[in-house]
Amino acid sequence: MEIRFEYINNVLVAHLQCYLDRMGAENFKYVLSDRMKPGENVVLDLEKLVNIDNFGLDALLAMAQKALENKSVIKLAGVSPDMRIVLDITKVYRVFDIYPTVDDAVASCLVEES
Repeated sequence: MEIRFEYINNVLVAHLQCYLDRMGAENFKYVLSDRMKPGENVVLDLEKLVNIDNFGLDALLAMAQKALENKSVIKLAGVSPDMRIVLDITKVYRVFDIYPTVDDAVASCLVEES
């Protein structure tokens, strides 16, 4: 599981690549937990994510729980139609705010701060 991080307007953006599955879910949780600071806004860019399994969904939910505990916020961006179907079927979409683009998600974080 490859993750590239950057800050856009003080929002941590994590660009996920290809797969969030059994092989990468634990690494995803470890790496994101290590990077995410308490109270920080985080956007997960899922534009290049092509596959997610139940381990990946569990990892997303675990990070949402950690964000709540740390008074942080995690938002999803760039969710493909296929990934959206998976999130809808599993009802994971109820846990996250989902935006069409990273810029939209970052902008929503800035609005909430003001």
